[in-house]
Amino acid sequence: MKQILFLFIATFLLAKESCLLCHKNYNDLDRYHTIKEFGCISCHGGNGKAKEKTKAHQNIVKNPARLEHAKIFCSKCHKNEIERIAKSLMNTQSGILDVLRFQFKKPPSKSFLLEKINNPKSSFVANGAISKSKGIKAIQTPYKNLVQSHFAKLCAACHINEKQSVFKTIPKRGGGCIDCHEAPTKQGEKHIKFTTIIPDKNCLKCHNRSNRIGLSFHGIYESEGYNRYKNGKLSNKLDKYRRFIKLPADIHHSKGKMLCIDCHTEVGIMGDNKEHLHMEEAVDISCIDCHKPIFKKATNFPLATKLAYLNGKVPLPKDKVAITHKKGTPIYNLQKIGKKIVFFRKSDGKALSMPLLNHLAHQQSFHKRLDCSACHSKWIPSCYGCHEIYFENARQFDWIKLKKTHGQWMELRNYLRFEDSTLAIGYNNKIMPTAPGCQVFMNIFDKNNSFKKSFISLAYGAWNPHTTNKSKKCITCHFNSSSLGFGKGIMHFHKNKLTFIPFYDSNASSLELPFNIDALNSINGEQLQGFSRKNARSFNKEEITKIINVYKCAICHNKWSDPIYEDFNKSKKLFYQKQTSCAKRLLQ
Repeated sequence: MKQILFLFIATFLLAKESCLLCHKNYNDLDRYHTIKEFGCISCHGGNGKAKEKTKAHQNIVKNPARLEHAKIFCSKCHKNEIERIAKSLMNTQSGILDVLRFQFKKPPSKSFLLEKINNPKSSFVANGAISKSKGIKAIQTPYKNLVQSHFAKLCAACHINEKQSVFKTIPKRGGGCIDCHEAPTKQGEKHIKFTTIIPDKNCLKCHNRSNRIGLSFHGIYESEGYNRYKNGKLSNKLDKYRRFIKLPADIHHSKGKMLCIDCHTEVGIMGDNKEHLHMEEAVDISCIDCHKPIFKKATNFPLATKLAYLNGKVPLPKDKVAITHKKGTPIYNLQKIGKKIVFFRKSDGKALSMPLLNHLAHQQSFHKRLDCSACHSKWIPSCYGCHEIYFENARQFDWIKLKKTHGQWMELRNYLRFEDSTLAIGYNNKIMPTAPGCQVFMNIFDKNNSFKKSFISLAYGAWNPHTTNKSKKCITCHFNSSSLGFGKGIMHFHKNKLTFIPFYDSNASSLELPFNIDALNSINGEQLQGFSRKNARSFNKEEITKIINVYKCAICHNKWSDPIYEDFNKSKKLFYQKQTSCAKRLLQ
């Protein structure tokens, strides 16, 4: 009723607005926000009765989509959305701030750190997330520590409400609602356009650093500078300084032609009106939500219908809709039609058949600890050794103060790889791919440009790298030094004794570490690097032994058509009773 009343008032005011006397031939924002129904002042403010420019533009707002303005203008219809996005991670940036706190928490001296690394009880390698962050609002000026300075100079550019005008190049980030919802405009259109079919390029504006999931989804791997040449020039540029090479894209993108929003839900992106500390708490979608769906007709049905209607491409659901296992969020583009489960692409409404988890591999009890990404991720970008240099006296652009301030950061990389991801226990207590996140080698120069101090803070992170493809073979991980956390090298197992010779030599690369930089844990299960999540950790000795023991069987029993998998528990029992041919040979 309030929306109808607002539209009536807007239509009434439009008849008296003078805006279009000067601003002629302006296009509608979208099919739901037409100039005919909303006019101009209902969003931009100003004086719609005045015919003189200065008076007409009094108290006008150029971009009502910025969150401080959206609370006034957009909340008339979108109050719930504005409240939720204000608490979302894209606005608070709590996840970035929390990891930075972990990374720079009471940084010890280098000698102290190396002494502690060899101690299994070291507080450096102990897990435990930092207390809940208050987000970007907690940043104080002048900056009190490295965390706040690092965030202001290197991270805050991806704040959803950043001022767009400070960006000198395209794409421009920030702008509030338009950061995500801005649609491509056609030649001749004078006003930006809105869309709920978010193009991937809007996501890639920010999701191309850190864990780089936006790039990985499209099969883009940031390289170390080397690249292919075309017409005598380096091609495949990400920007002025960054290069990339093409790798297999996520199968949802390469085969399904899906966008980021085809999986990610409105609640998962814009927030659920709760303050979360990290991305995995906010995101509500997972692989099983589509491949092992729950269909339920409940209070979410009207919302699912509304979202499908706003999309304009996906058919309106007629009965039950799929919901996420985690939060019960409606997945309006996954529908049950008769006996078929159909997935509709949000970009064009094309129907795709949904493969379900009916494979024998998904039904085995020994796979319960595996996250889907452990087997189905083709590759993960791994950036080993982030060399951070901080100059106290130099100046750098500040994304919070929007001007150059004292304190300049430089970032250099040491060792970029993508093959054979390291596996470990992730934030969800399941086995997941992991990669450095981050390995900081810090050098600080004082106000006189003299060396002040240095420290090392090495951390790993576990995430779904968004490079989903057909599952790996079992032996790909079960006897792989990288997968086991040792790093790349030659692994040998003889008479129940495991030996390992690494390829990389940290000391030869002047990194002064008692272990190799790509090693998360030793062959004895000692964790060598930290995690910023409470539950995350490397494999221990017992787990390493179990993983390698599986290889002894999987090297022969390498097909799911093998009879032993029809009833694995029974097969296992017969093996230990020495009633199988291989048991008689192996259990002598």
